[in-house]
Amino acid sequence: MAAVAMSPARAVPPEGAASTSASASASVSASASASASGSSSENPADWGPQGRVLPPSMDATNSCVTCHATLTDQKLRAPAKEFVTSVHRDDRIGCAGCHHGDPRDPTVGAHKSEGFLPHPTHAEVPGVCGSCHSDAGFMRHLNSRLPVGQAALYNLSLHGKLTAAGDENAPACADCHGKHDILGPSSPKSPVNRANVSTLCGGCHGDGKRMAKYGLRTDQASKWEKSVHGQAFKRGNPNAPTCTGCHGAHAATPPEASSVGRACGRCHEEELAYFDMGPHSKGFRKRGLAECVACHSNHDVQPASSLMVGTTPDATCMKCHSKDEKPRKIADEIAGLLRGARGRAAEARAFVARAREEGLHVAGASFALDQIATAELKLRGVVHTLDPARLEGPVAAVDKAVAEARKLVDDAAQTRRVERRGYYVSLGIACVLFASLALKSLQLDRRRRGRS
Repeated sequence: MAAVAMSPARAVPPEGAASTSASASASVSASASASASGSSSENPADWGPQGRVLPPSMDATNSCVTCHATLTDQKLRAPAKEFVTSVHRDDRIGCAGCHHGDPRDPTVGAHKSEGFLPHPTHAEVPGVCGSCHSDAGFMRHLNSRLPVGQAALYNLSLHGKLTAAGDENAPACADCHGKHDILGPSSPKSPVNRANVSTLCGGCHGDGKRMAKYGLRTDQASKWEKSVHGQAFKRGNPNAPTCTGCHGAHAATPPEASSVGRACGRCHEEELAYFDMGPHSKGFRKRGLAECVACHSNHDVQPASSLMVGTTPDATCMKCHSKDEKPRKIADEIAGLLRGARGRAAEARAFVARAREEGLHVAGASFALDQIATAELKLRGVVHTLDPARLEGPVAAVDKAVAEARKLVDDAAQTRRVERRGYYVSLGIACVLFASLALKSLQLDRRRRGRS
C-alpha cells in the first residue's frame, strides 16, 4: 500500500504445492508435499504469503521483464524498463506479484495461467496491493520494518470509499506511489517522499476542475506554504508537518471538528492539555467548533503573538467576544500580562546584546537567554487556559530569568570596572617606580660628576 516501500509477490508455488485459492490447511499440506519433494526451504526468507514456499531461484527468473524489454510496442516495453528501478524488482515479488501469471514461462503461455491480471482496474488496485501488504507473515519476512495495516486504513479513508464506489478521480495506491516504477518513501525521487508530499497532494487538491465535483477548496497547499508550518518545513525543520503529518497518509479523511485538536495535539501536546483546562474546551464541543482552528486557522496557521489576545479590533478574541463584558475584561488582563512579560524579556535580550557589542564578556549569557525563551514558551502554553491566575507563575518565571540575565550583565560590568581600577592602580604604581628610578639615576649621575 501507499506509504510502504514494497509489495511482496504472491509467489508461484512449486509443482505439487496448493494453489493461491486453497485454504490454509491445504497450503500447509502443499508445503509438506513440497518438502517431501525437496523443493521446500527452511529459510524464512524463502517463505511466501500464507506460509507458501517460493520456487527455487532458477525457477523464479522474471521472464516477463526479459520478454517485454524486447517488444516493439512502447506501451508494452515501457513497464519492463521502469521495473528495473522499482522496489518490486525483488525476486520474491516480480511482475507476477501483482499481475500473477507464470514468470517461469518465457512465452505468451505465461498469460494463460489461472488468475492472470493484465490490467487491474482502478477499483481493483487497492486489493492487489493489499493482498500482500496486509499479509503480516509475508511482510515480516520480506521487510519487517514495513507496516501491514495500510490497506485497512485506506479502505476507511474518504479516498478509499470513493474508489470502492467506482470514482476514478479518487486516488488509489498507484496514483500516489506509481505503477511499475515504485520507489521507497526514503528516495528523494519518490512522490511520497516527505519533501514531495505537498506537491503530490496539491496536484489533485489544487486542481479546480477536479475538486469542483466535491465542492472542495483548492488553496490549501498555497496557504500551507505561507504558514508557520510551511515556512518551518522550507527551512528544513524535521518536525514541521506536511499534508500527511496532519491528515495521515492512507487514512486521509477531512477531520471532524472534535478531532482537530487531537491532530494538533500530537505535536502541541502541552497546549492541548492547557486548552482542555479552559472554558473554551467545553464550549467548543457544545457548539461543534474545531479546537485550535477557531483561533489559529488550519492550513494558514500564523506564528502566535500577543496581538492574538486582547480587545483591539484585530485581536482574535474579538471575533467572538466583541460585545461580551466579562470575556473582554479577561482578555485585557491576559494581554497586559503577556505584553509586560514579553516586553521585559525583549529588553533583557537587548541588554545582553548591547553588552556583547561593547566587548563585555558575559559568562552564562547564552544559558540565561535560553532560560528566558523556555519561560516564554511555557507562558505561551498556559495562555490556552484563559485563566489570568494560572499565568502568574509563568510570568514570574519569565521575570526571574530576565533578572538572572541582567544580573549576569551587571556582574560582568562590575568585574570590568574592578579590572580597570586595578589596571589604573598598577599603572600609577609603575609610573611612581619609574619616576623614582629616574630620580635616583639623576642623583647618582650628579655624584659622579662631583667626584670628577
